[in-house]
Amino acid sequence: MPTERRRIIFSDDEVAVAALSFCRATGIPVPDAQIARHSPNAEKGCGLFLIFAVGSPDQTDELELDADAVLNALIAYCRILSIPLPQAAAKRLERHGDAVSMVFEISRDRGSLKRTQAV
Repeated sequence: MPTERRRIIFSDDEVAVAALSFCRATGIPVPDAQIARHSPNAEKGCGLFLIFAVGSPDQTDELELDADAVLNALIAYCRILSIPLPQAAAKRLERHGDAVSMVFEISRDRGSLKRTQAV
């Protein structure tokens, strides 16, 4: 069975923007502040930590997203930017060096050849 694989690689800033937009769109509470920094959550695959600069410089507020939330955020981000995504493909996140990538796998059934026999 042939398999097609595609990969879209996102910068760290794109992942952070997508995650923040996803949180706001889905009602996940986020502080009304700039993202001070963001980092991958290595313990949870392609999860993400967003650290916000709130109130005073020595106060921070942190938000943790698991890999499923990051995947959904990147799918929504692609839709907003009109980046075509294959609907029928299995989607997953992988680390690609220092970046996050969304990987698509589409398995196609092989056609069968039917032999016709003369009667």
